[in-house]
Amino acid sequence: MADRFPSLEALKQHFKPKDYRIRCLRRNSPVTVISAHGGYIEAGTSAIVNAIAGRNYNLFDFQCLSQANAKDMHVTSTRFRCPELDKLLSASTVAVSVHGMGHQGEPTIWLGGMNRQLKEITLKVLRAQGFDVNPDGPRYRGESPENIVNLPSQQGIQLEISNELMDTLFRGHAFLLDRRRLAPTKRFKALVRSMRLALRLYLLHHGQAE
Repeated sequence: MADRFPSLEALKQHFKPKDYRIRCLRRNSPVTVISAHGGYIEAGTSAIVNAIAGRNYNLFDFQCLSQANAKDMHVTSTRFRCPELDKLLSASTVAVSVHGMGHQGEPTIWLGGMNRQLKEITLKVLRAQGFDVNPDGPRYRGESPENIVNLPSQQGIQLEISNELMDTLFRGHAFLLDRRRLAPTKRFKALVRSMRLALRLYLLHHGQAE
């Protein structure tokens, strides 16, 4: 389905501040972790990016706070622009964005983005932890230069997580909005641990601190 709004700014003109939340944390890191479709839009992504960012990576998380508005608040990544995020990305070396891609029939990750080296490292690390990862998915490849994940100086990678895998990352459905409601599983922790390791290896290879 096409987005209802052509931009985040147009979306914000329609909805009230109580309908959404933006979390933007600048930690002077070369890495920015992004969920542009957080909260109820692509449920689970807010929790994942918060955990990957931890206390040391930059974080941007746009959350829809109403399940009824979830479909209307999706703005595709090639047109998603926010001043706070723009500042983070302009000062970042790489980015990681996390998305939910609906039902695919299997618990899988489609791995995209334009940073080939980080993509290769991430692929190896995730597969070593037993995750099914497709680096050449038929859709959601994240290869447009206009995609927010590719705006840093060395571009970035995009994770598209199927519902089948997302369901294994949380107990029940208490995973939509914030840490206080999280019920992560061991699989969730393995995913986060793998992504943080991949980023650490990439930064070490390029002589950068976390």
